[in-house]
Amino acid sequence: MNLLRIFFGLTIAAGFAACSWDKSEKQPEEKKVTEIKLPQPFRFHKMVEVKPGLTFDVLSWGRGAEFIGGLLILRSDSVHTRYRSVTDELEGRLIDAWNMDMDSDGHPEIFVQAFSGDEGRPSLNLLVYEFNSSGSAQKLHFPDLSSGTKRHYRGRDSLYVKDGSLMRQFPLFEEADTAGVKLSGKKLLEYRLRGNSFSVKEIEE
Repeated sequence: MNLLRIFFGLTIAAGFAACSWDKSEKQPEEKKVTEIKLPQPFRFHKMVEVKPGLTFDVLSWGRGAEFIGGLLILRSDSVHTRYRSVTDELEGRLIDAWNMDMDSDGHPEIFVQAFSGDEGRPSLNLLVYEFNSSGSAQKLHFPDLSSGTKRHYRGRDSLYVKDGSLMRQFPLFEEADTAGVKLSGKKLLEYRLRGNSFSVKEIEE
């Protein structure tokens, strides 16, 4: 009788232990998200891979001023062991960088997107550099808005690519509405690149 009680006692204890083990196994582990902070004076970094062995590291840097600084593009061609760099002045907060070959000449263009102004109505600042096979860079002029459009422009641009063209869309406001509160319309512009020169066309919607 005592042996039977001991047997049942061990069975129940083993059952509780198994339940506790299953419960602990099913509990999800908390994933810790680690934010990578760049060392000063760097503010932004993005690696843009054009093809295996050819990468561009785009960085912004500077001390003292929040929206004025420097731009640094590092070109690494590990296949041909060629390494070049480009430096430029940067106005605005760098938020993105990407690669395109809009004119289909085999030479990549690195687009650097920054926003200047306050958070409520940031203005677009786009810098474009074309790199040839030897690594030399040429800065391409991105067209300014017309004087008529500037009177109604308050920033808040969005960019996307469609059929090899760069599309730029932004809201329009009354000229007297300098705060950009009352929306009066929107504008969609299409940019194409031929012979290292941009053309711009307004798209009717």
